[in-house]
Amino acid sequence: MAYYDSSFDANRTTLRRRIARLFETPFDRRYRKRTARIDELRMLSDAELCRRGIAREDILFHVFSGKA
Repeated sequence: MAYYDSSFDANRTTLRRRIARLFETPFDRRYRKRTARIDELRMLSDAELCRRGIAREDILFHVFSGKA
C-alpha cells in the first residue's frame, strides 16, 4: 500500500507560481495580500474577532478600508 503525504504539496511553491510572481503587478500583489488577510480573519472564531474589535460581517470593510 502506498502512502501519500498531501501536506508536502500544499507547502511547495510551483514553477508556475514562481513565474507568475515575476510578472506580478503592484495591483496583483495588493490583491494577493488582501485576499490572504481576508482568509486569515475568516478562519478566526467569533470570540477572536470580537477581541480584535471586528464583527464577522465587517471583515471585508475592515480589510478594504485599510485598517487591517
